[in-house]
Amino acid sequence: MMKRQASKISSSPGDYFRFGRCERGEYRFLPESVPPGIQLIGNGQIGGKARGLIFVADYLERQNVLTRYDELIRFPDSLIVTTEVFDQFMETNHLTKAVAAGCNKEIGLDELQERIIAAVFPHWALKELDKFLEQEHRPLVVRSSSVKEDDPDHSFAGIYLSEFLSNAGSRKKRLKSLENAIKRVYASTFGLNARAYRVRHGLPWQQEKMAILIQNMIGMHYPQDSFYPLIGGVAFSLNFYPWNNRLKPEDGVVRCVIGVGTRAVGREYARVFSPEIPGLRPEGSDVDTIVRYSQETIDVLDMNGGKLSQVPLSKLRNPLLQRVCSVLSPEGSMSEPVSILPPAGRYVASFNRFINRNTIMPFVPLMHDLLSGLQDLFGLAVDIEFAINFQLSEDGSEAPLLYLLQARPLGGRLQHRRVSLPPAPAARALLTCNRVLGNGKRRRIRHLIFVDPLTYYWNEAHAIARRVGKIDQQLNGEKYVLIGPGRWGTSNPQLGVPVQYGEITGACAIVEMATKSFSPELSYGTHFYADMVASKVLYLPFDAELGDRFNRVLLEQQEVRFSDSWVTHFYIKDGLDVYVDGGGKQGLICLHRRRPITALKDINKR
Repeated sequence: MMKRQASKISSSPGDYFRFGRCERGEYRFLPESVPPGIQLIGNGQIGGKARGLIFVADYLERQNVLTRYDELIRFPDSLIVTTEVFDQFMETNHLTKAVAAGCNKEIGLDELQERIIAAVFPHWALKELDKFLEQEHRPLVVRSSSVKEDDPDHSFAGIYLSEFLSNAGSRKKRLKSLENAIKRVYASTFGLNARAYRVRHGLPWQQEKMAILIQNMIGMHYPQDSFYPLIGGVAFSLNFYPWNNRLKPEDGVVRCVIGVGTRAVGREYARVFSPEIPGLRPEGSDVDTIVRYSQETIDVLDMNGGKLSQVPLSKLRNPLLQRVCSVLSPEGSMSEPVSILPPAGRYVASFNRFINRNTIMPFVPLMHDLLSGLQDLFGLAVDIEFAINFQLSEDGSEAPLLYLLQARPLGGRLQHRRVSLPPAPAARALLTCNRVLGNGKRRRIRHLIFVDPLTYYWNEAHAIARRVGKIDQQLNGEKYVLIGPGRWGTSNPQLGVPVQYGEITGACAIVEMATKSFSPELSYGTHFYADMVASKVLYLPFDAELGDRFNRVLLEQQEVRFSDSWVTHFYIKDGLDVYVDGGGKQGLICLHRRRPITALKDINKR
């Protein structure tokens, strides 16, 4: 192993960019310099995700004050496998040539990933992992922590892999599972989504280095042999586009789910609120609408199967659900549970007791302070992931604690300029909508990929997603408008088209169409939307019931380049213009109108 060289660390407000940085511009840490509960393997870099977490933990360890409720904040125990292990793994298995071949498309990405997973892990690092497992028997989360990850301009949120392990069985079995999980994360460094992200942002793909952040999974072992936290969530100190005029961008936004927070960061239903005015719901106060947009499926770690699984809320047996759920009566009224679920009633993941009352813990003021404190500490807007877990105190009472799983700079920038929508005759307007987020315009986009909500069949969703991806690949970087039912990028085909990030890289405007079967919530507080902002992709939610209009006749008049039962690729000779005015909440997609030749001549004369 290399001789250890690293800078002494210290954290103070605004010092994030220098934290742990050595003379060569790399971020390296001595084992004795990191806060308690954190271990290192190797002498390499630790990556952005681990660095952000250590930065906050180090700040609190030095007796600094972050919130009024610092006694309620905890961190998972962590083991960081530095980039020294990754470099040696790639070098000894001669994988750099395979990566170059993958970059040059000489071999497929699937073959490249298979070679990485089949490669031999460094023996010395494997011994260190074995020592770690000798003491650690809790479920584990194996997270990516690449050198470029969580950069203020390029977060890579959701691009690389995370693995959940039950960490059960013999030590030999547990070690093999951990080794394989690390190699799968290594392989995701050069996967389809990573390549697409780097192409979109103009970043060199083959030069990435991957560190690994292994954390004990936060949660409890509940009935049905499931392990999960009561609440998982994600929060942003900056809300790119607030849903109400009473809210400001700096008021922030929080997304909460029951169970593992994978449902909070993705395109799934969650409880969304702003810590400034927590009762102001994006979906309004109508009970039917609240129920319609509430979480119905819970992600849990199946301790028998050793992987994440999905359980309907109605099937979840957990005595603590009373803390986070309201009860919906057969008559359609919603109330807070008193003891047990009454006959014919059903739970709704409202989080009212946590958000509106703060009687269980000071959740809202804690989130308010935490987002504000972290933004001051980092010196810029932040994005965090958290989990809330209940523990029994010495007197037998329940003591909820907030575990900070991740803290990083929030990528993307607000655009304050207004966009004026031009007058467009009905004959040239393809789509108008009235609830857009963001602002911007795109001119003369000649391609449109359309998944028709009228023929979408969710049993064929994955085949539909792969077809969209194939068209995207064939367009080879040409921009297009993407229109389809429900949520693009969801993992649940019953909520929308489950495309991967790397399958829609050419989309410069995305339309999500609501129907009776598909009710996409606006993407407040999701990594999906944060990346769209950073990538300057325009977002247009469409709902005919709210007065939005779609000119199907005009679309069907355009040239068809490809069509099957579900997906159609249109070519528009003159192109489409897309306008999004977030201030006025208006969106327009219309045929580009060329100036008459005579008018151009008149301009030239002048």
